[in-house]
Amino acid sequence: MRRRSFLIVAACTVGVANLPARARAQTKPTVTVFAAASLREAFEAAGPAFTKASGFPVSFDFGGSDTLATQILQGAPADVFASANTAQMQRVTAMVRVPKTLARNRLVVIAPAGDPVVASVADLGKSGTKVVLAAASVPVGAYARTAFGTLERDPAYGSGFAARVAANVVSEETDVKAVVTKVALGEADAGVVYTTDVTPAVASKLRVLRFPAGAAPEAVYPIAVVSAAPNPAGAAAFVDFITSPAGLGYLKARGFEE
Repeated sequence: MRRRSFLIVAACTVGVANLPARARAQTKPTVTVFAAASLREAFEAAGPAFTKASGFPVSFDFGGSDTLATQILQGAPADVFASANTAQMQRVTAMVRVPKTLARNRLVVIAPAGDPVVASVADLGKSGTKVVLAAASVPVGAYARTAFGTLERDPAYGSGFAARVAANVVSEETDVKAVVTKVALGEADAGVVYTTDVTPAVASKLRVLRFPAGAAPEAVYPIAVVSAAPNPAGAAAFVDFITSPAGLGYLKARGFEE
């Protein structure tokens, strides 16, 4: 009986060792990543590769960086936080380890493909234009408003341009993906998003207008392990992977810059 029991245990041990990476990953705790909505496509593409390399399953919670930061401050069980700006990361400075710069992004104006109202960035301030922005507390919303303020110094836009755009805002959204959705559906004449948000799924429905050089601030994405992470080993493994050449490849493929 003892020999039989030993053989059964040995067989089980060998069986576990020979399991595929996905099955082995189930023996490790899941890594919970709170990430800016604009990182969705890149992070979801990178997830399986991370799990294969580390053995850790990963779960993503995407949203406005301001909302995610608030949840972390309230004690939400996040392992990693990836923000679309440094301001939201600074809000949780006391609750995260030293952040790393993950990537950079750029702002663009989008308009519905068949809508002739907005032919230039200046048209955002034209009377009657329906503009959708993310709320000012959301990184892309803050970046957009900074860009409008900068454009006021350009004679082509003129003093008061930011106020004229603000008067045209018909909706303020909780994250950048909501802005994309409303513009793609024709519910607004224009919106401000990141270059990376003009994905293949929506590109045919949109026109893209570039800001003048130097007008829009560069979006910087920091990432950090949450100090009280329920899964600190998995959190460190994810940050190491996504900031490695292999992980950054998934961001670069979707238009992010180092």
